[in-house]
Amino acid sequence: MITSHSPRRSILQSGLQSGLQSGLQSGLQSCGLSGLQSGLQSGLQSGGLSVVLWTAILVGSTGSVASSAGCGSRAAAPPASTTVAPPPAPAPAPVVATPPPPPPLLPKAQAQAPEPRKNGPAEERASQLREAANLLEKADEARDRDAKSYAEQLFSSAELIVGAEALADLAPLFRQGAPPRVQTPVKSLPKDSPPQPVTVGSSERDRPEPKPKKGSLAGTIKLGGRPFAGEFGVVTLQPLGKNLHAFPTARIMEQRNRSFAPHILVVPVGSVVTFPNFDPVFHNVFSTSDTKPFDLGLYKSGEAREVAFDHEGTVRLACNLHANMSAYIVVVAAPHYVVTDAAGEFRFGSLEPGKYTLKAYSERSLAPYVTEVAIKPGKNQVTVGVTDDAPAGPLPDKFGAARVAKKP
Repeated sequence: MITSHSPRRSILQSGLQSGLQSGLQSGLQSCGLSGLQSGLQSGLQSGGLSVVLWTAILVGSTGSVASSAGCGSRAAAPPASTTVAPPPAPAPAPVVATPPPPPPLLPKAQAQAPEPRKNGPAEERASQLREAANLLEKADEARDRDAKSYAEQLFSSAELIVGAEALADLAPLFRQGAPPRVQTPVKSLPKDSPPQPVTVGSSERDRPEPKPKKGSLAGTIKLGGRPFAGEFGVVTLQPLGKNLHAFPTARIMEQRNRSFAPHILVVPVGSVVTFPNFDPVFHNVFSTSDTKPFDLGLYKSGEAREVAFDHEGTVRLACNLHANMSAYIVVVAAPHYVVTDAAGEFRFGSLEPGKYTLKAYSERSLAPYVTEVAIKPGKNQVTVGVTDDAPAGPLPDKFGAARVAKKP
């Protein structure tokens, strides 16, 4: 126990007083406990080990004092010590210069969307060329598969875009084996043109006699020994020993409602037939008949092509895009000709008496029936028969491939 008369007491009081004064002064200056700790350390050095206990007590109480004084407040300075000099204040922490913040980034100008390109002539032509190139590639692939008809359709579509002259060197690749291509200029007929009848062809209607002759002939054609049942035929009369012939005329074979009209058409040798398209779809009229093989190619609604028929015979028509379409053109040289009705009956009302070569054609016959008849003054009657040997069903396509009819 430490008494007031102990020699250590003076030392302890002196160390405590010096440490307290220095700690409070330094703590007030630095707002911390660093000065106080330095003073306490000095007291320890002066007062010995017994100061430790008192130091711990004073540290707890002094912390509250320094805290209550607060930074920046001026507390009354304790009496200055005449025995111990206060330790030097700790060096302030180095101040690290903080670089100024970078200037705010200006918002980037928003990229303006490019103005849409105008479809000028060059851009339009480039688009057409790309489309034509795509069709040509598909056409070549179809040709490799031996799909000749489809390949030719694709090639023809490319021709419509860039022109036939631009692809002339490729045409033989896609048209070999097809009928000759008709290159006559495309024409047009009024879209309000009246429909054609089912049959067209009568010499007496085309060139009426100013004065009827003395003879006439009525007759019936039988098909394979039976009466006609919706079929049609054509009959011609050529006077024996006389160089008489029919006069060429202009005719129309239209495509309307995906059908040909007329279904049977008779034209004299040398006549020109116009093939207008009145449908909203493309057509490709052709014939592989020996009398007149031809291929009109693709042409659209409102367009027409012409064909001149310069040899006698039967021309079977078809459309390469629509297998159900068929029609017949009979090209005649005789001056007298007529189309039968659906029952196979026919009549000539004005004939010069004499001998004639009679030819009878049928859409169901491959070749005409030929016989000789004598026309006497007045009425005459005859019955003839034709073969029923034409293939049934749709005609093959223009390359000779078989087809199946589709609904119109």
